[in-house]
Amino acid sequence: SSGINAEWPLRPGIRGLSPLSSLHSQLIFPPKTPPLSLVEEFTIRVLCLKSVGQFAASLRPKPGLQLHTVNDTYSVIQPFPPHDDRVRSVTERTMKAMAQQKLQLDVKSLEFSVNSNQYDSLSPFLVPVTSTVCLHLRTVKLLVATQRSVIIIPKQVIQDLDTLKKCRENHYSREAIKYFESMFKNGSWWLRSQGDQDICPVNEQPTCKEMSDFLNILSCCLFLAKKSQGIVTLLVPDDAVSAAKNNTAQPLYANLPSAEMMDLAKRYGIRVEGALEFYSKWTMSNRHGKIGRGK
Repeated sequence: SSGINAEWPLRPGIRGLSPLSSLHSQLIFPPKTPPLSLVEEFTIRVLCLKSVGQFAASLRPKPGLQLHTVNDTYSVIQPFPPHDDRVRSVTERTMKAMAQQKLQLDVKSLEFSVNSNQYDSLSPFLVPVTSTVCLHLRTVKLLVATQRSVIIIPKQVIQDLDTLKKCRENHYSREAIKYFESMFKNGSWWLRSQGDQDICPVNEQPTCKEMSDFLNILSCCLFLAKKSQGIVTLLVPDDAVSAAKNNTAQPLYANLPSAEMMDLAKRYGIRVEGALEFYSKWTMSNRHGKIGRGK
């Protein structure tokens, strides 16, 4: 444009440059001067390029060209960092670290809410056994709705439910599986399944298949207790607690923990409570304002 040409005092000196011969043939120049040598052509060309660079670097916003006045050089700049695999990897690591910190803060918040009142009916983690899920699924749902403790479903419970659903008369297991699949799919914070690595060895030799299955559940409880350094409550059917307390025969329910199993969990520091009694204590303490909802 004419504005740009007015700032280029070397404009007449480019006459004779071969790349511009076609354009110059249409212009009127002053009387001819001696033809330029190769060195002169090169010098003028460099000076013109330098002038163009200075003009481009002075534009706002920056077109991606930066002038370094110290050594009189130019460099290409990028206003925004490229979204390459390296940046994506750093972002993923940052998000994972933030999620881990949030989990630790939530666990500490749950522990504080447990220790800040005289009622000890709550634990940061609740682990129901298979018979609890089948017989007291409604109570499990109510505990999830309170959003006060994280309920972990052991893999052994999932396997037991998958086995029990094959029995036509056992509709409780099918209802439980349907509920868990829906909650896991939606990513509920307060109801989760046991992870593949969420295990802690139990130094006990199983005497039967039922004990072996219970040790798998106990392993999940011990992992949570070690990870959170807090209280983990094993939720069992209230009939099992009553039978163990009164030293009476256990009801004939599938996968019902025996008194020996519950005593074993207590020896490892795991609290054992009936699901209905646990929820009843929480409701009563919450009604009296002893346990407030977390922020």
